[in-house]
Amino acid sequence: MAVPSSGHARGKTTLMQKLAGLKGLLPFTAIFAFIIAGIYAGFFTPTEAAAIGAALTLAIALMRGMTWAMFVEAINETLSISAMIFFMIIGAEIFGFFLSVSRISYSLVDYVQSLNMSPYMVLFAVLMLFILMGCVMDSIAMLLLTVPVVFPLIQAAGFDPIWFGIVAVITVEVGLITPPVGMNVFVIKSLDKELNVTDIFKGVIPFILSDVVRLGLLIAFPSLALALL
Repeated sequence: MAVPSSGHARGKTTLMQKLAGLKGLLPFTAIFAFIIAGIYAGFFTPTEAAAIGAALTLAIALMRGMTWAMFVEAINETLSISAMIFFMIIGAEIFGFFLSVSRISYSLVDYVQSLNMSPYMVLFAVLMLFILMGCVMDSIAMLLLTVPVVFPLIQAAGFDPIWFGIVAVITVEVGLITPPVGMNVFVIKSLDKELNVTDIFKGVIPFILSDVVRLGLLIAFPSLALALL
């Protein structure tokens, strides 16, 4: 079992050594900058940008010695993840159609309005739902299942849809690291069997607090999320 005393102190790293270590990031940083600049300049859509980014990344991997076996492994992993996402999207589409036909979401809006709740009380209830569900569900699946239900509530409360989308994603990610069942914590645990779950939860507390502060700022000042529109 590894312990802190197993590591030995080494000499300090100079600034030039640190800068030299960043050389490996330059190609991917350039791809990221190219894609973002192309989207905002209108040269290609986000979907086209994803294809361009994948092609450029593949080209860099081939130049760095990617073998046929590594390529096949990457394709297999991509296909399995893509299939999982497509099945979730198909299920969410069916669920959304059911909600539309049954008018459950509209009935929920009418019920909430009958309670005379303030808009921020409605928002708080929705965000608490996201945090609780984030403890036990994958973020994509949770958003696909809940947004068709809660989005009419948010619209009826008068909040900006784009702003709510940003707040919802941040809240979901907070739920994924929140005790006692944060999924991402157990993902980290699976990567290193020697790690203690309690220590991991202690380690994520500063991140939870910073995310709560960020959420508070976005709720208090919506322009932080909408300034670029």
